[in-house]
Amino acid sequence: MTKAIPLLLFCLLGAACLSALDKASPGGPGSPAAPAPLLPQGPPNGSVELDRNGDGLIDYRVYYDGRGKVAREELDSNFSGKMDTFYYYKDGILQRVELDTHSNGKIDLVVYILDGTYVQRYERRDENGKTILVRDFGGK
Repeated sequence: MTKAIPLLLFCLLGAACLSALDKASPGGPGSPAAPAPLLPQGPPNGSVELDRNGDGLIDYRVYYDGRGKVAREELDSNFSGKMDTFYYYKDGILQRVELDTHSNGKIDLVVYILDGTYVQRYERRDENGKTILVRDFGGK
């Protein structure tokens, strides 16, 4: 039960961020949920890039470690031409998500993940990168 609350919070945070991105570009394409990971296995020490909406710009990139497991993903969630969501993995398991929710090129929300599923902690940052809000849900 206690693990369900952080998972619910993560889902709500994600929905709020996607909603904010939708409002930032009215009339533009929606902000689909991020694949996590879209391509779980790939070329060792390689990367793969995708143009998900066919506009000629790369809006998804995944990097692989030496064993071909996902190490990092980058996503342009609002198709603005700039990557704004970053997923970091260890041994193919999601550890952290960083978001630029204001589309200004600066990370303003960092979410730390426990066991690849549960929100352990999140931090809100101001325009200078200073942490202004922390919510810690415990864990390991």
